[in-house]
Amino acid sequence: MAKFLVLARPNKPIPEKANIQGAREKWKELRRQGKAEVYEIIEDNGAGFVVFLDVADHDELMLILFSNPIGNWGDYQVFPLGTLEGEMAAMRAAGMI
Repeated sequence: MAKFLVLARPNKPIPEKANIQGAREKWKELRRQGKAEVYEIIEDNGAGFVVFLDVADHDELMLILFSNPIGNWGDYQVFPLGTLEGEMAAMRAAGMI
């Protein structure tokens, strides 16, 4: 499994066509499936989300982002996550430490 931190925020001002409720339902469904831990960004008045995603691979991540109902009216920042142990092992293998 691959883990990612996703910041999903609507453009401001929020366009009328942005489907915020649809986006909220999409994130809730992913949470019900055990694929996401979801938080709303207070500054965005319930329209922005911080999501810890647990997906099989990059392709599944892209499918989730492309099918988000907020559509083209949002901004996404995506950060790949690793474990401390895994990062240390990779650094050792690369001769960095």
